[in-house]
Amino acid sequence: MPKLRLAGHPMYYMDRGKGTPVVLLHSYLANAFMWTPQVQALETRYRVIVPDLWGHGSSGALPEGTHDLSALTRHVAALIDSLDLETYVVAGQSVGGMMAGELALSSPTRVKGLIMMGTYLGQEPAKPQDYFMRLLDRIDADGTFTPALLDEITALFFQSDVSGATPSLKASFQRQLLSWSMETLRQSILPIGRMIFQRRDLCSRLHELSSTPTLVMCGEHDRVRPTSESVDMAQRIGCRYIEVPGASHTSNLEQPEFVTRAWLGFLAEREARA
Repeated sequence: MPKLRLAGHPMYYMDRGKGTPVVLLHSYLANAFMWTPQVQALETRYRVIVPDLWGHGSSGALPEGTHDLSALTRHVAALIDSLDLETYVVAGQSVGGMMAGELALSSPTRVKGLIMMGTYLGQEPAKPQDYFMRLLDRIDADGTFTPALLDEITALFFQSDVSGATPSLKASFQRQLLSWSMETLRQSILPIGRMIFQRRDLCSRLHELSSTPTLVMCGEHDRVRPTSESVDMAQRIGCRYIEVPGASHTSNLEQPEFVTRAWLGFLAEREARA
């Protein structure tokens, strides 16, 4: 994977295929390879660019002075600029969707298509915020993911057992969580988590995306980002909403064929209107 140095730290990214650039932003506690099913389908007709978030995958530690999601979004924008992408489509899951939405709001003439999955651009509601902040504090106190924390967090990401692949997805996810050192957790993973759940409210600006081709998706059983949030965002934007049946927070892996078909249909429609 190639890399770009930003603020003295290496940001690794995948760059495959040719054609219209499509930037994919992964979810919290994941990495670029969570998009493998979609990359395999897209790279035959698009240029697919997939960075690893700081502290995730192969990227370096969170740079000092990075205090909010807007700063993380600016880092992704710097990567995009370094690749000389005049225009592009961006898709994101969870925190990746939050950054994708902010990219579209900050660069409306460059973002020619937007896909947001299992995400919410509003402030974190009070009760979930309290729960998630306490969860992060528990990880911080232990300096690792205890068995109880592993089970609790995995259930949030992979609630549904409809997909036959779910057990292996859960096992792979847990191996990744356990691979992080205490230093990585406290320097990168936990600070990013706190940024996510203390984010600012961008819902009042969603109407600005009305002229950007946009698709909002969410897993039917998503507990982290309930479907009601995605429906609200789609209504504010005036765009299409698709619910992913039999899936929870990581719907692109639980139901990869369904999600990929929806993406390819959206991209084809976008191109036909261009």
